[in-house]
Amino acid sequence: MKLFFSKILAGFVIGAGAIIPGLSGGILAVSMGIYQSTIEAITGFFKAPKKNFRFLLPLGIGGVIGLVIFMFLIDSLFANYQTEVVCLFMGLVIGSIPSFINEANDGESFRKSNWIYIATGFAFAFTLVLLGFFTGNSQVGASRELTPLLSALCGGIVMLGIVMPGVSTSFILINMNVYKSFMEVFTNFFSDPGKNIVLALFALLGILFVSIPMLMLVRKVLQKFHRQSFYVLFGILLATLAGCVLQEGAANASGVSFLEFVIFIVLFACGIAASYFMDKAMKNLELKEQDGSEPAVS
Repeated sequence: MKLFFSKILAGFVIGAGAIIPGLSGGILAVSMGIYQSTIEAITGFFKAPKKNFRFLLPLGIGGVIGLVIFMFLIDSLFANYQTEVVCLFMGLVIGSIPSFINEANDGESFRKSNWIYIATGFAFAFTLVLLGFFTGNSQVGASRELTPLLSALCGGIVMLGIVMPGVSTSFILINMNVYKSFMEVFTNFFSDPGKNIVLALFALLGILFVSIPMLMLVRKVLQKFHRQSFYVLFGILLATLAGCVLQEGAANASGVSFLEFVIFIVLFACGIAASYFMDKAMKNLELKEQDGSEPAVS
């Protein structure tokens, strides 16, 4: 049961990361060491349906909770506490780097060729960061009217940000000027339920259209090029962190007070600590479950 709730928490972080500008749900899944396992569980669901359902259910519950909560809170959070939120999530990512490197090496020693993969991933993701940072309208409040086809495109982009680590869903939607209107389909659903249910269904179609081929492709790549893929993902992770630093540097260009700086550091440290202890706890619980010392969640 402890493992179940730990995975709900992990899903919550991933769902929130899909909404927070500058972050990616996929990169948070990578940083917590559950990215490949999740891809395998989804694409190979019917090979072991009970086991995969048990793995995916808490992640799905947490993901929906994180997504919904941050949909409702994002405007007020980013109006008043943008840097605080980003510092906390950056800490979560950085705290998981040692575990991520262990997963990438898979028992082998570090190879010099890994730097090529790291540089490739960094260059790819940082290019996306710069495009998001310097092009389009970078304001969260920017909005344009949403059509069914545009809603389907938004749904596909949301899934792209989860499946492809480093692709910030929120940056793309903000630059398309549809971020706020897409959020309002769900946060203000009952203001116009007839219209919003159509937009929500088209968003779901977009998610399904993107997810199936992308998940299959990612699974094959991870299986065939495990080490190379993980070091490309590590480069993407580093670029995401650099993008967050750029974003918050611009947001705080006028300077911060000493008290604000201390708060940022404390939140950053809390994120690192939370990531470390959550990763350690999940691994211990998984070992207990495999050994049969703790009953599996049914």
